[in-house]
Amino acid sequence: MNYAFKPLLSGTALGILSLKLTLIFLMVASCSAQQEAHPPPERYAMKQVTVEGITISYVEKGKGNPIVLVHGIPTSSFLWRDMIEELSAHGRVIALDLPGFGFSDPPHDGDYGISNSARLLERFLEALSIEQATLVCHDLGGPISLTYALRHPDKYDRLIILDTFLHRDLPPWPLSMRMAKIRPIGEIFMWIGGESIFRTGLEEGVIDKSRISDGVVKRYHMPDGNPDKLNRSMLGTLRIDYMEDLEFIEKNLKTIQKPTLILWGEKDTYLPISLGNRIHNDIAGSQMEKIPNCGHFIPEDQPELATKIIVAFLSN
Repeated sequence: MNYAFKPLLSGTALGILSLKLTLIFLMVASCSAQQEAHPPPERYAMKQVTVEGITISYVEKGKGNPIVLVHGIPTSSFLWRDMIEELSAHGRVIALDLPGFGFSDPPHDGDYGISNSARLLERFLEALSIEQATLVCHDLGGPISLTYALRHPDKYDRLIILDTFLHRDLPPWPLSMRMAKIRPIGEIFMWIGGESIFRTGLEEGVIDKSRISDGVVKRYHMPDGNPDKLNRSMLGTLRIDYMEDLEFIEKNLKTIQKPTLILWGEKDTYLPISLGNRIHNDIAGSQMEKIPNCGHFIPEDQPELATKIIVAFLSN
């Protein structure tokens, strides 16, 4: 089945109706915006390295075997803030901001594709003289990390996979994400909705809504005071064609022989646990752990339990 994106609407009348509905939704969202919030104080100093002319920001803590944390969308290295301290007792933890997210520069050519991101991840690790690492990945960080790992099986020793997608058979995207693919509706959608859109996306991905404070939303949305950067990165990411890269991953998953841990939130509304089960079936000898009362963003929702499971895996 071809899952490449098809236009959601056809016909001038339906297009105008869709645009009107989008504007109404965004006006309501903007009217309900909460008071100005301040991001929480940074726990770790951000470092920077230049890769192919792109400034990549990252957090580093601990010593020993590298543990590389790769986030998805619409997050950044900030996603891992409640896990870094304990993980750093078991290795050299490195959490990067993917290009266009957090404090990192966007790719100069606007290419947010999986293959390009995997190549930049490779260059980033080379710049830090990391020859082999444990890869921890979430959401879009999953296919990026797996593309890197499958192309360079000698450069990783373990995989830890959290709520991601590695097969072409994807569940339907939320309506807001499908609409964001359409030009210029996506631009209007992101420009007017802004922070409200990110808040809704984050809240729908957790069970404990209290963890998504105003400050946390702002830290994800505009850490460097430039919301337009993340808006453009989100649109660029949503509009790429994943299928060729996912086909490569899907065909090669069964070749993985390294220790692999799969963590999944049982109440993930974005990526159902059936996707995790399929990954578990494809990677021989993998360990599958389902986290109860947990949504899509495990490091936000259940960071303590997730860290405990990961530490046990690393120590085994």
